[in-house]
Amino acid sequence: MKHYKTELKITSKFLGIALLLFASLASNAQQSHPEYASVKLVIDNFFESINTGNGELLASLEVEGAQILNIAEETAGEYEFAARTWFSAENFSSDTQLTERYWDEELLISDVLAVFWASYDFHVDGEFSHCGVDVLNLIKIEGEWKIGHAMWTIQQPGCEASPLGPLN
Repeated sequence: MKHYKTELKITSKFLGIALLLFASLASNAQQSHPEYASVKLVIDNFFESINTGNGELLASLEVEGAQILNIAEETAGEYEFAARTWFSAENFSSDTQLTERYWDEELLISDVLAVFWASYDFHVDGEFSHCGVDVLNLIKIEGEWKIGHAMWTIQQPGCEASPLGPLN
């Protein structure tokens, strides 16, 4: 696993805002895309696999060689990046209940490429752990949608309350 420390520049923040604005304009049109239901099924299965601890389901969703990048805010304005290869079934334990919920999702779909972006909160054994933004890049290979890259931010202090309400 590679770790990088850096400080995000203002330019990156403006680029992110521009991407969100573009995504919000395009999202309504994307629901009518002929591939919308197929792409959304892979995304829903991704979250189901996490919430049920189903490592085999999660592994079935990936492109061979898929990548993960976690971006955790260590101190105000300083971030740690951790890159690794995809999850394995061994990453899941029946002793721990993970719950990840998302909202305000944006989904952009091209012929063979899709990008999912959403705010999320994450709980371990029913206790709040962190929040952030999830981004999944999907690709259609041999008629099947797969996840090629998963990236998310990890924010612990300063999380706003989820619009989904309390976990239980």
